[in-house]
Amino acid sequence: MKLKTYICQSMEEALRKIRTELGDDAIIISSLNEVDGIRVTAACEHVPQSLEALPQSQKPTYTALETKNTLCHMLSYHGIPNPIAEDIIAETCKLPQNILESGLSAVFKELYAFSPLKLSPNPNQPNQLMLAGPVGVGKTVTLAKIATEYRLLDQKVEIISADYLKAGAIEQIQAYTTALGIPVHLMQTPTQLEKFLAQADNGTTYLIDTPGTNSLNPSEVTHLTDFVLAAKQAPYLVLSAGTDPYEMQETANAFKDLGSTRFFMTRFDAAKRFGGLLSVLFKERLELCAMSCGPEIGSRLKEAQSDNLVAMLKAYLPDINSLEENTSRQAEIQTQQPTSSPQKSAETDVPAWVKGFMEAKKA
Repeated sequence: MKLKTYICQSMEEALRKIRTELGDDAIIISSLNEVDGIRVTAACEHVPQSLEALPQSQKPTYTALETKNTLCHMLSYHGIPNPIAEDIIAETCKLPQNILESGLSAVFKELYAFSPLKLSPNPNQPNQLMLAGPVGVGKTVTLAKIATEYRLLDQKVEIISADYLKAGAIEQIQAYTTALGIPVHLMQTPTQLEKFLAQADNGTTYLIDTPGTNSLNPSEVTHLTDFVLAAKQAPYLVLSAGTDPYEMQETANAFKDLGSTRFFMTRFDAAKRFGGLLSVLFKERLELCAMSCGPEIGSRLKEAQSDNLVAMLKAYLPDINSLEENTSRQAEIQTQQPTSSPQKSAETDVPAWVKGFMEAKKA
């Protein structure tokens, strides 16, 4: 793929140069206003010497443009940060056209790490799995769903709860364990946990639920750290879908300091935009284990696969042209506003690479 950067006085001038040198199939990767003009980076798969000299079969097709337009629309809709979006676009543009779903799936496999949960405990030693995360992300429900998977395989599983501070936490975990018919052990101190695990049964998996932790509160982080050290177990992080991408990145980064390298994503049924998920996969390089929908323990975990991730990204995607039409409509409204009452531009929430692509398509 060919990448080229232009420094021009206006976007119109940059678009003319891009179309002349890279062709109609080029897409805008990024644009940045500078003191001496605008810096625009564009990309295309092939650079024709002359568009007019190309055979008809080699000229860019509408289907190719539509595929890229859909991709740009999808990434913008989910609020995916620009550096991540640019990386996805660059990799997808290397693939054959007209295969958006399978192409994205292949790109995700290449860029991101998926680590499906392995339900095969070592019979010669106790096995542990600890969950940690912010308050209210669904750790206890996720723990119960994992326990359900073990029960369905007739594996020995027990639950340890160190979440004794939150009101109703003990009652919640006891309700789940009663329904599943498995033991629950309540641990109020790291010392209790350490002594219990020292006498744990071989071949049994112990699922450890921890208190919800505010990563910005040093005392809560210290409290969780003590339990992690007692368990001698790096915790799996649990995050909730629909969270702001940058907030989710910072939260994931904080829990990485406790040794977390894998994570579960919950509440896919209660969110429509998943930019935070891709941010954690790309920026923090955590491995996705499974995805969860709904609070019922009978709704099983969805395996972490790139195909499932693509399906999630497409599930709530509006009509392919809605972003372009909405931007144009709001731009018309903006021009009708009195100059004495300036309004926020309708395009300020649209990434520069999306605006550039739409302008190139219209030109």
